[in-house]
Amino acid sequence: MNGAIIGYGTIATGHAIGYRQTDGINVTAVVDPTPARAEAARSAGLRAYATYAEMTAHENPDFIDICTPPDSHAGYIELGLRDGLHVLCEKPVLMPHEGGYDRLLGQIAAADTVFYPSHNYKFAPILTTMQQVVRDPGFGDVLSARFRTLRQGHAVGVPEWNPHWRRDPLIAGGGILRDHGPHSVYLATHLTGRTPLAVSCLTGALRHDGYSGTEDTAMLMIRCDDDVQIELDVTWSAGYRNSYYSITGSGGSVTVENDDVQYSLAGRLHRTTLPSNFDAPRHSDWFAAMFADFLTTTQHPERAAPLLAETLTTSLVIDGAYASAADDGRWVELTPAEELLTGVAR
Repeated sequence: MNGAIIGYGTIATGHAIGYRQTDGINVTAVVDPTPARAEAARSAGLRAYATYAEMTAHENPDFIDICTPPDSHAGYIELGLRDGLHVLCEKPVLMPHEGGYDRLLGQIAAADTVFYPSHNYKFAPILTTMQQVVRDPGFGDVLSARFRTLRQGHAVGVPEWNPHWRRDPLIAGGGILRDHGPHSVYLATHLTGRTPLAVSCLTGALRHDGYSGTEDTAMLMIRCDDDVQIELDVTWSAGYRNSYYSITGSGGSVTVENDDVQYSLAGRLHRTTLPSNFDAPRHSDWFAAMFADFLTTTQHPERAAPLLAETLTTSLVIDGAYASAADDGRWVELTPAEELLTGVAR
């Protein structure tokens, strides 16, 4: 199966490496209007085009992989679905627009192709190890979770095109809550298996780096079914990098902090170290595993429905968090994604 990458920035180069490591799937073309990025793509052996229309006039891809900034995601999703292509999209996958998500969800539901979110943290080996512990029968019921992501600043894009676009609300749709927040939310729902019902959030700009239009710090409390509570902290204002994930169950617990894994099952404590690659900007090994899963999903399209629910849930939590933060952290009730998707005709 052949595809085209839309937008050839830092994350897209990681995608390109991941595709080369994945059997049965290949990327041959890139769409990027920036001459320097188009030349970078050609140097990597890819055919480059300035526009989507130019690419489809010369190529016949089976899928597109959207790696552009968030403000253009919806437009490219619609183009790919219109042309009968499978569509992958980088986070934040679904962005709120006037009228909510109904129009795009309807197009996804009506398509005969697969819509797939690039939720790559789910494929980090150290976090799949964490998932195995949580799913062990001895772990029991999930009681709570706490995730904490500390960074020393926002990720900087390629110098050839607006390297600080993540701090532009018109392009990014927000700050760290919209940029790194989705990783924390989809990981939390994926690893705990819980459904968010309400969210409370506080945000701030603590770094004082001149980017006052977007938040660099967010603290979320998420109430889930069965009275499970999830705490998520993300910041670009820290003095050091740190990635921390902890889940407590009725029969055990597991914590991942950077490259260290510690878990308790049946009264026994276990410790191990694994290369997390949390600090690798391209995550190419994670993408290889993700693309293999995407390929399997195109062969078994029934697997796409829970992924769409995960994607919508992530966006609804982020939207609710912004609404909460705008009202001093009040609790905002959330409608489960499955209920919203039930009303979308296929």
